[in-house]
Amino acid sequence: MSENRKKSSMSTYLLLLVLVLIFAGAMVLLLPVYRSYRMKQAELGTLTEKLNDHRDESARLSAEVADLTRSPEAVEKVAREKFGLVKEGEQVIRYSVPATEEK
Repeated sequence: MSENRKKSSMSTYLLLLVLVLIFAGAMVLLLPVYRSYRMKQAELGTLTEKLNDHRDESARLSAEVADLTRSPEAVEKVAREKFGLVKEGEQVIRYSVPATEEK
């Protein structure tokens, strides 16, 4: 009977060893894949944030274009601010802001 116990105990240890080796092998194979997955998830988050920023910018620019096509005041504002145009008889006074010293 003692011999059967030794065989049973030995086969239990062997089975446990095989299971540990299988688990360790699975971890070795899956860990790089999991790290890659986490990196891709972080990259996806960054790209999604950039996409949302670009969509906001696109919506803002589309609204500006629509405003420019409908409103003469908007066109005048752009002509004055970006191109420095003035109406006949107006005078433009330009001044510069003095640069502050950095300490």
